[in-house]
Amino acid sequence: MPLRSRILIGLAGVLTVLALLGAWADRQLLNTDDWTSTSAALLREDSIRNPVADAIAAQVADGSRATDLLQEVLPPRLQPLAPQAGALVREAAQRATQRLLDTPKVQQLWVDANRITHRQFVRLVDGDGTVVNGTGVVLDLRPLAVQVAQQAGFSGDRLERLPQPAGRIVLVRPKQLDTLRKLGDVLGTLAWLPGVLALLLYAAAIWWAPRARRRAVLGTAVALFTAGLIVLVARRIGGHVLVDAVAADGPYVPTAQAIWRIVTSLLAELAVVTIVVGAVGGFGAWLAGPGPRASWLRAKTAPALAVPLSGALGGAALIYLVLLAWGPLTVLRRPLPIVVFGVLLLAGVWLLREQIVREQEDAA
Repeated sequence: MPLRSRILIGLAGVLTVLALLGAWADRQLLNTDDWTSTSAALLREDSIRNPVADAIAAQVADGSRATDLLQEVLPPRLQPLAPQAGALVREAAQRATQRLLDTPKVQQLWVDANRITHRQFVRLVDGDGTVVNGTGVVLDLRPLAVQVAQQAGFSGDRLERLPQPAGRIVLVRPKQLDTLRKLGDVLGTLAWLPGVLALLLYAAAIWWAPRARRRAVLGTAVALFTAGLIVLVARRIGGHVLVDAVAADGPYVPTAQAIWRIVTSLLAELAVVTIVVGAVGGFGAWLAGPGPRASWLRAKTAPALAVPLSGALGGAALIYLVLLAWGPLTVLRRPLPIVVFGVLLLAGVWLLREQIVREQEDAA
């Protein structure tokens, strides 16, 4: 394989890593459906749901004004017990909140709150939204807290009359919007440019190796496989570093680990798909080689592929459609990946069939 083809494949491998990271960041941060799916998965995790329940229970208990009310109704001799009684009320609210967060209705309120927040976030990133009352992007948990309070037997009216900061989490402040919009432009570019450049470099490397195209294809497959592995290793190392920096061996280490695992699950899926594509491409390049085992395997598969071209491509397309209908990977639910992987599959089947037919003609 020519040196220039090797250089192009190496550069394309680096761009593949950037493409995976950019696609993950763009979809995770700027796609509302992916954001809400992630938020729903976060709430289903026990180590995350419990701290959320604690925060909501604190709002419920404060909104009920349990300690103040007990001090008003208890006799003077028992008023010193009001704080302990109020703590019992908060504990009851926490248990009720944890139980209610398991119900689909309350979880849907959580998803709706995250969907509204993310749509506001995306509009601000795109420059279409406006900041209301100078608060920036806010996750409003008050409707969720009111629903929990009512189902737990507390009054939700007091929660609604709490000051505005209560139950509202400011995610992005107005002074951060300029940086946020610049970051959005960068993510929008990283979502497609590195991937397109990588595909062009892979194609150029294969094209410029007319006498060693099989080896160029094999090098491309190795680059894809390696890029996927690098992303998986970076995800694991980054998770350890981030958890240590945020939680520092404290009680919230399981929470931080669960958040990182769920938030980066899409990145892991993209990396696994890249590894699978590289492995399949490498197997195809090996199968087309002159080795005795590859020749023996081609002879075994010849009856299935040495059919009319329409039959071979139709069979491959049918298998691909079954895979799409099964839908084990979210990456195969978008038009561009579906088209790219479908074209690669049909091209591989066509090339392998042409080689088998040519070998059969030479043998005859």
